[in-house]
Amino acid sequence: MKRVIVITGTPATGKTSVAEKLAKALDCSELIKANDIVKKKKLFTSKAADGAMVARMDKLGKEINSAVKKSKADFVIVEGHLLCDMRVEGAVAVVMREHLKTLLKRLKERRYSRQKIEDNIVSEGIDYCGVNALKNYKEVYEIENGPGAMEKIIEIANGKRIRTEEIEMLGELNALLSKL
Repeated sequence: MKRVIVITGTPATGKTSVAEKLAKALDCSELIKANDIVKKKKLFTSKAADGAMVARMDKLGKEINSAVKKSKADFVIVEGHLLCDMRVEGAVAVVMREHLKTLLKRLKERRYSRQKIEDNIVSEGIDYCGVNALKNYKEVYEIENGPGAMEKIIEIANGKRIRTEEIEMLGELNALLSKL
C-alpha cells in the first residue's frame, strides 16, 4: 500500500533537506516538491518584488494530488511550505519546526527582506503551519529539526504512531521581536 508523507513548515525549517534524506532512506520512494510544480506548470498569479511567486493554490493542490495518485512508489514524499494550507489525499503530515534564532540566521543567509524575515519568524512563533495542517490532515506530527528528527520521521513513514512534540515558541518570539 502506498504511503504518502507531507513535509511542511515555515521556510528555512529544514523541510527540503529532511525530505531529500527521507527519500534516500526509504526504498521505492518518490519526492515531489511543491515549488518545482509551481515553477514547471507556471501555477502562480504574480511575482512579488522579492521574486517570491504567489501560487494558485487550487491548481497546485490538483496537480500534487494527481502526481501522488500517478506515482508507482511505495512512499510518496511531498515537500513544501504551502502544503499546510491544502489537503493531499491520504497523507500523513509532518510539520518541521525550528528555533527562531536558527531560523533568523537561515533567513538572513537567504537574503530575505526584513519584512519577509519578520513574517516567517512570526509564522513559526505562532505555529501557523502546525495549526493549518491540523485543519487539512487527519494525522499531523510536529517534529523539531535536530538530532533524532530523521529517525522519528522514518518511523512515521513506516506507519508507526509517535507522540507529537509540544513545541512552544511564543516566549522566543517575544524576545526575538523586541530585538529586531
